[in-house]
Amino acid sequence: MLLDELAATARQALSELLDGAEAPPVTVEFADDAKLGDVVVNCFHLAKALKRPPPALAAALAPKLVGRGAIAEASAASGYVNVTVRRDALFRGAAPAARDAARAGASDVRAGRRLLVEFSAPNTNKPQHLGHLRNNFLGDAVARLLEAAGASVVRVNLINDRGIHICKSMLAYLRFGERATPSSTGMKGDHFVGKWYVAFEKAFQAEADAYVAAHPEEYAAWAATRSVDKKGRPRPEAELRAEWRASFKEENFGKVPLGAAAQQMLRDWEAGDPDVVALWKTMNGWVLAGFDETYRKLGIRFDKVYLESETYRLGRDLILRGLERGVFKRRADGATEIDLSADGLGRKVVLRSDGTSVYITQDIGTTVRKAEEFGADGQIWVVADEQRFHFQALFAILARMGYPWAKSLQHLAYGMVHLPEGRMKSREGTVVDADDLLAEVADLAREEIVRRDPEISPAALDERAGAIALAALKFMLLKVTPATTMTYDPKESVSFDGETGPYLLYTYARIRRMLVDGAWDADKAADAFDAGTLGHASETALALEILKFRRAVDRAARDCNPAALCQYLVGLAQTYNTYYQDVPILKVRASNPALCTARLTLSAAAANVVARGLELLGIGVVDKM
Repeated sequence: MLLDELAATARQALSELLDGAEAPPVTVEFADDAKLGDVVVNCFHLAKALKRPPPALAAALAPKLVGRGAIAEASAASGYVNVTVRRDALFRGAAPAARDAARAGASDVRAGRRLLVEFSAPNTNKPQHLGHLRNNFLGDAVARLLEAAGASVVRVNLINDRGIHICKSMLAYLRFGERATPSSTGMKGDHFVGKWYVAFEKAFQAEADAYVAAHPEEYAAWAATRSVDKKGRPRPEAELRAEWRASFKEENFGKVPLGAAAQQMLRDWEAGDPDVVALWKTMNGWVLAGFDETYRKLGIRFDKVYLESETYRLGRDLILRGLERGVFKRRADGATEIDLSADGLGRKVVLRSDGTSVYITQDIGTTVRKAEEFGADGQIWVVADEQRFHFQALFAILARMGYPWAKSLQHLAYGMVHLPEGRMKSREGTVVDADDLLAEVADLAREEIVRRDPEISPAALDERAGAIALAALKFMLLKVTPATTMTYDPKESVSFDGETGPYLLYTYARIRRMLVDGAWDADKAADAFDAGTLGHASETALALEILKFRRAVDRAARDCNPAALCQYLVGLAQTYNTYYQDVPILKVRASNPALCTARLTLSAAAANVVARGLELLGIGVVDKM
């Protein structure tokens, strides 16, 4: 790789400057400002080891670099050495990507590490929605990037198939389902079960409203303790009543008949009641079949799938052992908790007063099981940032329990995804299901494809629309830094112009078509490539962008941030399209075949880097748009 070659050259020059003594490794980076040079040697990284001021070190090193190896010019500036690379070396450095972009982008920032990436984690009470899409795509891309950076990665999915939310769907189906099935209704299994989750919430709210109306004395007692704010000012009556009504989702859930019935169903399930367990298996089977179909559509796979129903007991057993050792304490009401005040996290309940498990119970069990089964160097969870406190508590609890690997756990938090119409709410049934959204984006892609290619066959249209829809969805959800809350606009995402997946597919397809028209052959071109024929400013800019691919993979893998790679790919495509406009390629084939071959080789390198970059994002390319 060119950067490695330049670093070795700079280290040799530094050794000479040190009168032949062995020099420390030298850091060479691409310049942020092209006016200052192509790359820079960072003398701040060397100053401490050599006990010399960075500016003085740079001033002494720069003259020794001029004309050495691939270096044309070098000048010192504020502790850095700005380097201009010989143009023929620059083009020769970029050309190998025309044959092997994967090698050109290979990184080593995670080399030798074994990492578990847990993502998706859907509940079996509803279909996956837009938020799950961001989770799935982010987890898959992070896993791919870590692998490209040298790590051994295990993709893990924990399906939340037990708990009160599952019982809500089950209870509603028992009460209102009339023995319907996905087959009898023609509905996909996860959509069918999700229908009953929404039905429960609507019926529960009606019962909660009736309870509130029938028990004014309870409201009066509750409101009396909350009638003023922290500054002693009276709170509005409407605000108090809204808060009281909302409390029935959590602390007053069991006061409502449907809520009490759902709680009893959960206790019956944990006790192994055969009828409840049979219904649970049936409904979960419907949902899991639906999930498998969705994952196939999205191109998502897992190496290991855990079920919460299989791990929560381990978590409960570990907590009971920790209770004996004094890690946890039993409260007066029977609940088991841990005091994390020293970590700034307050007190955390790990078992309810009736002995049933909470979310963190199974997370403790699953995390320990993963560590035992895979012996990984680290575990990464891709989960929305609203669960930030949950994971801080989980990691702190595992450390208190004495697991030394607890310090290597990481929560990769991501922000919510809104639509232009606003935030989705699953309880009210206003979510956008992943399957429906993918179909909608595919329809938008079809419209654009037909506009450009009216004669396309139906089969080709379906195949191309599916590929473009996935590219549109994945790229738009990945190009935003994970922690950022974002708005997803389906129409914007399928545009062939702008910072979109289809724009990158279009750039790739344009290059591939030109390579076919130019009868470019990778093997023959490698022998015939003449870097000396190139030299236009647009060619130089493109070669530099191609060479920055590994740095982009480095950054994205180091930070678990696919957005860094997305930004790079957009910049590469824009640079290529400028190059395509600035210089003739096929037009010089007859008059200057060597120049045509060199320009096609540079184009092939750009196309391959785009394709490899998209592959690391989980996006496939198409040869024709």
